[in-house]
Amino acid sequence: MSIRALINFRIIASLILILVFSMVIAVWQARSSVEKEVRSSINLAVQMIEFGLNQDALDSNDITQLIDNITNIHPVRHLDVYVGNNENAAQKNMLNDANAQEQSAPQWFVKWVMVDFLTHNRNVRFADGSIKPIVITANPMDEINEAWGETKIFFWTIMFMSAIIFLTINLVFNSMLRAVNTILYVLRQVEDGYFDQVLPHFKISEFNAIAVRINDMSNALNTARKNNQALALRTMQIQETERKEMSRELHDEMGQSLTAIKAMAVTCQQTNSDVNAITSSMINICDHLSVVVRSMMKTLHPLSLSELGLGASLSELVREWQRCSQTLHFELNYDDGLESLNTDIAIHVYRIVQECLTNVVKHANANEVDIEVIKLNNKVQISISDNGQGKQSNTTGFGLLGMRERAENLGGTFKLETQKNKGVSIIVQLPFWSIK
Repeated sequence: MSIRALINFRIIASLILILVFSMVIAVWQARSSVEKEVRSSINLAVQMIEFGLNQDALDSNDITQLIDNITNIHPVRHLDVYVGNNENAAQKNMLNDANAQEQSAPQWFVKWVMVDFLTHNRNVRFADGSIKPIVITANPMDEINEAWGETKIFFWTIMFMSAIIFLTINLVFNSMLRAVNTILYVLRQVEDGYFDQVLPHFKISEFNAIAVRINDMSNALNTARKNNQALALRTMQIQETERKEMSRELHDEMGQSLTAIKAMAVTCQQTNSDVNAITSSMINICDHLSVVVRSMMKTLHPLSLSELGLGASLSELVREWQRCSQTLHFELNYDDGLESLNTDIAIHVYRIVQECLTNVVKHANANEVDIEVIKLNNKVQISISDNGQGKQSNTTGFGLLGMRERAENLGGTFKLETQKNKGVSIIVQLPFWSIK
């Protein structure tokens, strides 16, 4: 069921319940009003009789005159006054009179509202000594017709108000549905990768707040896609650069060294050759090749990480940067509790520290850098800060972007704080995975 059908169904059901409840209340009030009016009419006639019968014995003419005076109010109060014991006949006459009267109320309303014929008896002593009753009977039909007219007005008022409420709710709901359809359309576009779609401003504050959040989400996704594309391109460029450098080193170092070793070996086969000098040169060349190969292997993957652990690898990395940068002082604080860290996380810790130190040496113009790698709240926290010139532009370099992507892909966080001439502070938190 659609939301429109669901809301319309609930509105109609609520209005029907309101109408039924209102009709029950109206019928109950009409019945109570009819009964009160009938009793009031009889009480009026009784008071007139009591006022007229102020002596013990009346002749027939006086009684007749009194009854005529009371029955004169019949057109207004619908009363029937008679003398004697013909009560049933009188009520029958009243019923015939009521049926003969024009009835504007439907039969079901008359049936629900109709009250019993109310009668009042008053015994009167006549001049001849006889005692006869004066019977007063009231007909409620006129009051029922009047109550039906008021009930109709009340009912149609409720119907009119219900129709206005229904139309108003649907008009408001139509505007809401248009906003929802617009939001759904833009969300489908975003799902298909069109992050440049922008939702318009809505008059309804709640929908406008949703639109603002979706627009922010689209901008964030668009920025993330651009950053990922740039990072992927940069990664491919770095791979190609590393391959070129490796190819050049293999050609320049390995190739030339192997050619020299081969030439020296051929020379050793000749007579009168200085074997000791040749073999000494070959040893030197092999030592040089060992250094080159070890440097290439460290670039690809730090072997000390798997052989000696994360602490020793970081200490060696800091010592290498200290040798290369004599004016920069490095301070390493390492938590030995991280030695049980899983290798998959340890390599990322190493690469993040390596990238941070590379940025400090190249861009910070600092003379002190503090490196802290500790275990905090079951997480690995890396904090690296320097006292350099601070970050000089609002753009994010590929090194910082790569560290952020590396941390977030592992479910961690990346935070950068910088102030002009007060250095840069980078705080990275990674999950702690122990060795299984």
